[in-house]
Amino acid sequence: MLSYECAGIAQAGGLGEAVAGLSRTLVSDYKIKVTVLLPSHGRHLDPQLRERYHFSEEPRFIAKDDRVGTNGIHYGFLSGIEKGSRDGVDYILVKGLDAPTSRWLDDGVLYDHDLTLEKMALFSRTVKTYSEFLDSMKRPSELPDLIHANDWHMVPAGVAIKQNLNMMGFLRPLVFTIHLLSHVSLPWHYASADWCGITDSRVQRTVGGKGSHAVDYRHIWETGSHDSIERFGSQIADYVTSVSQSYLTNDVLSYVGSAIAKKSGPIYNGCDWDVELIKSSVVDVRTLGTSPDELLENRWNIRSFLLRKGLGEVANELQTPGQNSVSKATFDRSNQKVIPFDKDGPMVLMTGRLSPQKGADLLLDSVPLVIQELPETRFVFFLLPSGDTTQMQEMRRRADVFPGNVRIIFAQDRHAYLMSHLSADVYAMPSRSEPFGISALEAMITGNPVVGSSVGGIKETVLDIETEGENGTGLLFPAERKESLAKSLVNLLCIMMIDEDIQRGSGRHQEYLELISSKTIAELTIGNDRLGSKIRQNCQRRVEQNFRWKNAGRTAVSRYAKAQTLSKSGNN
Repeated sequence: MLSYECAGIAQAGGLGEAVAGLSRTLVSDYKIKVTVLLPSHGRHLDPQLRERYHFSEEPRFIAKDDRVGTNGIHYGFLSGIEKGSRDGVDYILVKGLDAPTSRWLDDGVLYDHDLTLEKMALFSRTVKTYSEFLDSMKRPSELPDLIHANDWHMVPAGVAIKQNLNMMGFLRPLVFTIHLLSHVSLPWHYASADWCGITDSRVQRTVGGKGSHAVDYRHIWETGSHDSIERFGSQIADYVTSVSQSYLTNDVLSYVGSAIAKKSGPIYNGCDWDVELIKSSVVDVRTLGTSPDELLENRWNIRSFLLRKGLGEVANELQTPGQNSVSKATFDRSNQKVIPFDKDGPMVLMTGRLSPQKGADLLLDSVPLVIQELPETRFVFFLLPSGDTTQMQEMRRRADVFPGNVRIIFAQDRHAYLMSHLSADVYAMPSRSEPFGISALEAMITGNPVVGSSVGGIKETVLDIETEGENGTGLLFPAERKESLAKSLVNLLCIMMIDEDIQRGSGRHQEYLELISSKTIAELTIGNDRLGSKIRQNCQRRVEQNFRWKNAGRTAVSRYAKAQTLSKSGNN
């Protein structure tokens, strides 16, 4: 299993979660031996992580060679590996053994254009050399039966290993999963033996189902793929997968070419969150003075605690330059903590990376439209910044316009993050594009209906109440339409607040009902004033039945079998 990131070791987004989740289920549920290989990103230097994963250096292996630049200059590298294991999964971190190599492989930053390309190349050269080492040491049992490359970063390594094993006499299939298209194009020299290690040898290719002919790798890269690393990976791979059928059909195949349609299929992501464990984890020192039983008795108690007190314990670890230019309305600079809300209220939660793709700006655009109908609504954003400090400052500035309604948190506070999922009334997912969206599963398993844009994997995970009725798990709206987003939020919040009102006897049932703009939803709510509870149950049931990692593992095993068949037949 080749990946640029992996949850628990080095992670920036859903890719790391997907690789970790799939690897665990393949080991535990399907008894497949899995080794995850990734650049170290300097994580092997963390003593706690070393202990947790039992990392130790492989002293007998050293990769030492030169990379030759387009300028003809030789750039030497010296690299090695750290081996570890956890929960039955084996891990290999590729690290530098001298300063010039460590400068790239051991840098703690995961994504930065030049840095990423250097890490990819050195990783590829090292794992290719490691396969040669295992063969020379007569350790064939440690060579892979199948190579699974995740996303474009791992194409050079995946192809180089497949090619190298084939030259050794080991025919091994390559599965390539596109989690998110990058549309990266690079010259052949980058992939070649001079840099990433792919030899310009000849390979048999099937042409239009009419037989095969020999073609060299450079030709496939330059002519067949037009220098696109994802097209190249898709052509060389024995099987291509993506994380949803919608994304595979509408995005991946339209970009890499429909010729691979017969050797492609989705492997949906999963979520193994245990709600009871999450509930027990939120009861810690922060809840002193509040009875755990009372806190967990219902969602509104947890919500009130989080909004009025819990958020005040969250330190913004990830500070933005120019912090002093931000008002004190939502952030206390004296102690670097978030200012909690004065009052409880219906809560909208959004989590994820701060990037245009995720659409946090669109949710902020909808705030004035929502609070015009429901003034007491609280919006809580848990966001991981992408390095764009200008964007972070702009988000803070815009949030401060609504001090009574919005909090934006640039922090990794696991306790508050999990508590927010137990507290929210609605989860917002206003993505401009979304191959899958694991966060929708995390929301639904904790009982949060989703208001999501009708794109990619969201269309396959969220069942729209407008069309599915009482079996729905949320509402879908046209992407980038703030008015539709706001209406969907108000409609779904009203469903949830009517349910809460019935349980609490607050007497606002009719008020919320009159705010619902959809005739279909209004009729459903009139017919069942506890519709909110039914929807929460639908959400949890949908994840349990369709989107646990065990389901993903079952599909992956089927895709692997297909890849092995195609590899043996040469019909890829």
